[in-house]
Amino acid sequence: MLGLFALGCRDEPRPWEGKPGPAVVLSAAPPRPVVTAGTGGVPDADAGSAEGDAGALGDPDLPVLPVRVGGPWVRCYGNFRLSGDPVKDVTRLALLCGPENGMRRLSPKPIEGQVAEGGAIVTEKLQAVRGACYRVFAVAGPGIINLDVAVRSSRGAMIASDGSEDPWPIVQPDRPFCPLEDDEAAVEISARRGAGRFAAEVWILKSYKRSPEDDVYEDMDSYEEL
Repeated sequence: MLGLFALGCRDEPRPWEGKPGPAVVLSAAPPRPVVTAGTGGVPDADAGSAEGDAGALGDPDLPVLPVRVGGPWVRCYGNFRLSGDPVKDVTRLALLCGPENGMRRLSPKPIEGQVAEGGAIVTEKLQAVRGACYRVFAVAGPGIINLDVAVRSSRGAMIASDGSEDPWPIVQPDRPFCPLEDDEAAVEISARRGAGRFAAEVWILKSYKRSPEDDVYEDMDSYEEL
């Protein structure tokens, strides 16, 4: 009986004997929280798992758009620097981010104008098409510290904005915006701080499910040498 009891006891070293004891097993670390756009966090520049506009998921008739947050949409402008010429700068910025992401220029020519802090807003019409995605690039000249760009629907609702405080905003900074219906939207450009010239371009990413008959935009594949 005593022998059985002795066999049942674990022969573990005492703390004072200086011998190693059994290995200690640690539990797995909790998973890292996932930060997605729209939750108040800053999206990772290389995050490629978040889908595009969530509102499109419930509509089976809406063309599938290969749009993800971050990644090449953000990396493309990492090395961009201003030269002081808004027209040349906006063309360079658009060429850095547009073709690499499958987009092409929609504006027949750059949108140009003058804006001042507290002054009038410059508005340009945008015939938004359901099933396509858009990106607006804008660059201010010397004198403007914070240039603002917003896109509104024909009913005045905000569709997208840059949300930055710099002289070369992009709408949107981490991906294009994709309207859920055909609409005559408006691109609004204003100066929050400073005054001076600006130039802007609108680029489009069309759904790969749209038929060739729906292609109403003229190809803009060539640019004058800068």
